[in-house]
Parts: sequence; C-alpha cells; structure tokens
Amino acid sequence: MKTVAMIFVAMLFGSPDTSLSTEKKPAPPYRAESSAYVVMGKDASTYVTENRSFRFVEILGDDGIYEDVLLLEETYHNEHTDGMDDVRGNATVKAWTMQGGHRGELRWTFKENGNEGEVRDRFFRITAWGCCDSPTVYFYYNVLTGKKLYVSNSDLLEVWGDGDGPQAWRYVAFGYAGVHDFSRPPQLQYGSDKKVAQRFSVVSSREYYDAPQIFVSSKGEIKKSLDLRGSLMEFTIVLKYQDGVELRIPVKADVVRPDLAQLPKGYSLRAEE
Repeated sequence: MKTVAMIFVAMLFGSPDTSLSTEKKPAPPYRAESSAYVVMGKDASTYVTENRSFRFVEILGDDGIYEDVLLLEETYHNEHTDGMDDVRGNATVKAWTMQGGHRGELRWTFKENGNEGEVRDRFFRITAWGCCDSPTVYFYYNVLTGKKLYVSNSDLLEVWGDGDGPQAWRYVAFGYAGVHDFSRPPQLQYGSDKKVAQRFSVVSSREYYDAPQIFVSSKGEIKKSLDLRGSLMEFTIVLKYQDGVELRIPVKADVVRPDLAQLPKGYSLRAEE
C-alpha cells in the first residue's frame, strides 16, 4: 500500500518542468505601419492608401536547392481621385537576408510605378493596373539581386529545357517600356530569370491598344508554355494580332534569330541593348 501511494504522488507532482524556463524567446518583431486618408480638393477628393507589410521568402539557388531566406518589406502607395478612372501608384520593395533569426544588412531595394506586387518563383512582379485603353504593365525583378529584367503586358511565357534548377528555364516577354509610355515601339525580350539575353523593338504602324497575343510554338502547336526537355532549345515565338496578322520569330540553339523571322510587310525587328 505504501508503494502504491508513493507512485501516485510521483504521478501527481512528477519532476519539475523546465521547458518554460528554457524555451527560446523569439527575435524582436519587425513592424510596419499602414495608413489611409482623404485629401479634400476644391473640385474632387483624392483617396490615398499606403500599405506596408512583410513577408519571408525562401529562394532557390541555381542548382535548385534553397539557399537563403529573405525578409521583404513592401510598400504600396495608391491614389484615386473622384472623376478619374485610373489609380496612380508606386511601389518600394526592400530585401534583407535572414541570418540566425535576425535580418542582416540590406540586400537590395527598388522603386517602381505600380499598384501591387507578388513573388513568382525567382521573380518579384510589380503590377501597374491598366485603365481605359492603356494596358496593364508587369515589371519583373530578380528576387536574388533586385535587378529589373522584363517588362510585359501579359504573363511571361515559359520554356523548360534540359538541366537542373531554375537555369533550365527560358522566358519570353512582350510589352511597352512603362506605364503610359507609348512613345517607343513595344519590345520582345528573351532570356533567363537572371539575365535578358536579347531584346528587339517590334517596329510597325500599330497603335498601343492594338496589341498582339503572344505564344510559343513547337511542332505546329501554339501554347503559353513548352516542355522541351530531352530536345534542342528550338521553338518559334508567335505574335498574333486580332486581324489575323502573324509574326513568327524562331529560336535556334537558345538564340532568337531575327534573320529567319517571318514578318509581313511593314514590320521589322530592331535589336536593342
């Protein structure tokens, strides 16, 4: 009976629990403040929002293995005025590499005209909303370096080639240089997620609102993406206008070949740096 009593006491009280006293305290939090306000004008009011937030992002190295965790601070300042259709915006994004639960020195920062942003693979994409007959503009930055790469009026087209990790992918973009910047011809861009290898201005008499759809084609099929693993990095970029006009620009051995392009009269490709 005595032995049973001793076991019962041990079950009730047990040994002292030291887990609470030894539990690691979290690192000090990073805080951000957002705001919203109205600017009252004589004839119209302007509604302003400034949203600031954080996110952690795991990033892949060139070999396809996660190599770093970044802390991103994103700030989006948007303004809309009564009687106007557009929303004017600008974005600021900063990145720090996390080290032992704390952020290290500032890794990169950029500012862009745009209304919102998101991480897409190893890109950070800023979106400037379209309005009326002006198209939506997407700005693609490399999330490792903060370097601006592609500007497009639609999602990037993706081509998957041989190799391991992100460097096996190629991207195709087509669009005007910036928000409401239609003074220059739209550009066709081709490269990886670290570098735009080639740029071409597509010169014609088309207006900015008469934009083509863009596709990639292999073996006669036109698609938004291609899987070319096990074969050569050869395909065709197709620009297709609503009136049926098509431009076909081949890629041979991972190089855009304007000299082999099929271009209707009145269209040309001009290489850009």
